[in-house]
Amino acid sequence: MTHHKNKVTILSAIFLSAAFAISGVLFHTVFAQVNGTVTGLSAQPQASDFSSAFDTFVTSASGYGVYEEKNSNNFKPGEEIVLYIEPVGFEYGTVGEGSNNDDESGDGQQLHTINFSADFIISDTDGNVLTGQQGIPVSEIVSHHENKEVFIPFTITQTSPFPEGDYVITYTIHDDNSGNSFNVIKDITISDES
Repeated sequence: MTHHKNKVTILSAIFLSAAFAISGVLFHTVFAQVNGTVTGLSAQPQASDFSSAFDTFVTSASGYGVYEEKNSNNFKPGEEIVLYIEPVGFEYGTVGEGSNNDDESGDGQQLHTINFSADFIISDTDGNVLTGQQGIPVSEIVSHHENKEVFIPFTITQTSPFPEGDYVITYTIHDDNSGNSFNVIKDITISDES
């Protein structure tokens, strides 16, 4: 398939909406942290390196592990491209009593923060960068617990439908508390036959 130079113009109209959310489950009743390890019914080992434990294209995501998986990497022109990501190995910041930051809780209690930012690049299969965006802030979470069950539904909206063809999307997620990052690279196809 040939790629046209007008893709850069069409693709530059991309709007990215990355939302950060955590599961609505009451974490203290599901698991506990003991001596740096997680125990409990739904405990998952925390990776030592910041990475994606799981990622997949979805049609919707409403909580940690609560999503409708898209069974292909084919998208129609104009269809939202939603990547569900479960990051692990992130570090926590602190606010409140005993931290170096201001007390955001108002009660002198130390709270934990999770703070991510993101980049993405869309290129053709020859590696030519068509568009992208850097430094997208993803909302900071402030919690009484060191939440482990975290997900990021990373949405790319085709404000102008992409031309049919094959593309590569490189998602980069940054843990702002540690300074570490990881990439998720996904091949997609835009086609009316999706």
